[in-house]
Amino acid sequence: MNLTIQLTAEDYVQATRLHMRPRPFLKWVGYFLVLLAVSVSGVSFGFAVAGRDSFFPSFFIMAMLAYLWFVFVVLHSRRVRKIFSQQKSMQVPYSWNVTDEGIHAKSEISEERLPWNHFIRWKEGKSLFIIYQSDVIMRMIPKRCFASSEQMGEFRQLLQTKLGPAKV
Repeated sequence: MNLTIQLTAEDYVQATRLHMRPRPFLKWVGYFLVLLAVSVSGVSFGFAVAGRDSFFPSFFIMAMLAYLWFVFVVLHSRRVRKIFSQQKSMQVPYSWNVTDEGIHAKSEISEERLPWNHFIRWKEGKSLFIIYQSDVIMRMIPKRCFASSEQMGEFRQLLQTKLGPAKV
């Protein structure tokens, strides 16, 4: 199977979000902690309005939640886009020849052959696949690069055969 890939900054943002996505159990723990923080903040605010307490605890908790949102949503996306713009090799179109033996990647600046045993796992998101060579080195394959949904299904099946089920 041959794929022509041209990555964009948005692909890189989506890949890093998919990479950072917590396991389902940890995601629910995070939701619980945010709900708990909002609840405590609301109770604290209620006591402050009633004159029994100060506004500081509710303000502090809401400020921390706003800060975390700003860091993980706004600053992260800006930082990832900056890194993408700095790394010119990611912006060059390249082709992949995917076979039962591995992946042969080629661009105007590089060429490499990677057997399947050089990859450790994979993930699938809404708009792309990620194939990991290590815990921090990943290859991104946008779904728009596939000629058809059948070709994407063949690729997914090959990943499952060679690397096992997708990691969550």
